[in-house]
Amino acid sequence: MRRVGRDFTGKQIYKCDACEYVATPTSSRAETAALYDDPEYFDGWGCNLEFDYERFEPAVHQQVAEYLDFIDKHAPGKSLLDVGTGSGLLPRMALERGYEVEGTDLSKHVSDNVPAKAGFAIHHGALEEIEFARKYDIITMLHVLEHTNDPVSTLSRCKELLNDGGHVVVVVPNYLSLDSRVKDFLSKLKMKSRPYKHLALGHHNFVFSIESLEILGRKCGLQVTHRETKQPAWRARWWHRFSERYQLATWCWIVYRKS
Repeated sequence: MRRVGRDFTGKQIYKCDACEYVATPTSSRAETAALYDDPEYFDGWGCNLEFDYERFEPAVHQQVAEYLDFIDKHAPGKSLLDVGTGSGLLPRMALERGYEVEGTDLSKHVSDNVPAKAGFAIHHGALEEIEFARKYDIITMLHVLEHTNDPVSTLSRCKELLNDGGHVVVVVPNYLSLDSRVKDFLSKLKMKSRPYKHLALGHHNFVFSIESLEILGRKCGLQVTHRETKQPAWRARWWHRFSERYQLATWCWIVYRKS
């Protein structure tokens, strides 16, 4: 990997030209815990501290419904483990659709408060450190893999927890999106007041492309059954559909299968 610069907070940025992803030195376990244990972290994403789903912004419900439609189409099964469950809305809506659901989260605030609101169990801690009593048909990691300290370790643990023929559904920011390319270029030219802010390196340790996600899957012994780039549901316009056709949309959506 080669150093390509540093962001507006001083974090160093490194890039692998062979597989098209960027990374920053990972945060310590204490820093990570402090970030996600702060209840305020969940209060700025169209959610609320009380996890009152009726008061979540409509765009949040719309996006989760799109995730579930995608899962229904590309990852058959009934038992679902949502890694990094956050507000718990996705497992909650999946439960209403007939799935058997559980969650995991690094945040004690989430594991202590969401189960009573949402009606399902949440395991506290990193996926690699949790002892599970069962395996699952589907594991979802929606905007989670970029936060991990070791994506290979996390995805390999997912494989261990899958039933044969089970699927992992991953959504992450697309490093090679049109939006990211433009902002990268402006950052290099020092034409942005906060260079590389779009990479969110304060809490993202890695930023992936479709290619790097395929390489990651192969390294973990998982088969890629579907991949695409897609805009968030609430921001999709006709020109975004054009960017999706050429893998330039904002998010990478990929499905792995345990053969």
